[in-house]
Amino acid sequence: MQRKITKLSVLFFSVMVLFSCKKDITSVQQAETMSSAKDKSDKQELKFNTFYGPQVSMGDGKARSFITISHAGVPGEIGIEMTNDALTGLPRGDEETTFILPLHKKALEVTPFDHIGAGWNPHGHPPPHVYTVPHFDFHFYKITREEQLAVVEGPLMEILPAPSYLPANYIPLPGGVPEMGKHWVDITSPELNPNNPQPFTKTLIYGTYNGQVTFIEPMITMAVLQSGETTTSPIPQPQSFSPTNTFYPTIYGVSSDTKKHYVTLGNFVWR
Repeated sequence: MQRKITKLSVLFFSVMVLFSCKKDITSVQQAETMSSAKDKSDKQELKFNTFYGPQVSMGDGKARSFITISHAGVPGEIGIEMTNDALTGLPRGDEETTFILPLHKKALEVTPFDHIGAGWNPHGHPPPHVYTVPHFDFHFYKITREEQLAVVEGPLMEILPAPSYLPANYIPLPGGVPEMGKHWVDITSPELNPNNPQPFTKTLIYGTYNGQVTFIEPMITMAVLQSGETTTSPIPQPQSFSPTNTFYPTIYGVSSDTKKHYVTLGNFVWR
């Protein structure tokens, strides 16, 4: 009887050891699987595909929109790519010339933007002695091209969004521009400093119409674009966003290489 009990004890101990080993192996396998999944996710976030809009003629060259999107579905940058000769041969008249840059459909899926309008101002525009230098107004529109063309002067221009939809320190300029909207400026911008105004080089404008924020607009001087310098600046952020459940940029930048110039929005966050 004692021998039988001993055999049973040995058998019970062996089963427990085997079960314990299987549990340890399973835990290790689970940890390795989780680690592998995280590594895969991290790699997906670091790998990007670039999607281009159609090329359009600009000056003596070409321009097109582009967006980079990670394999995890997060946008990296959205912006305009211009060949070097796109900055030569531009109109020299008194009126702004706008180049419409459609976005790739992928951009519409992960950002609030619909298309880009690159407005060339050979003599600048008001306010006088502030923005009256050659520059581009890069409008990233959140409305369709048809809706943009329907923007007119009148009562709808004066319907403003709730304050939370615009960053602090932004104030509206009087009136508005047909096919654009009402423009809002950051009163803390260096070029608007009443005591010591700095020469305008770049700034970030917001636009509204009929109670909605309809575009954000990096304004960049021709001198900055031609200099080849690389700069990055924050995009002042509001408290509220519309539409929601999409990615919004938090910085804008300018850069160049030997053949092209770029104006971009980046560092996207989910809103």
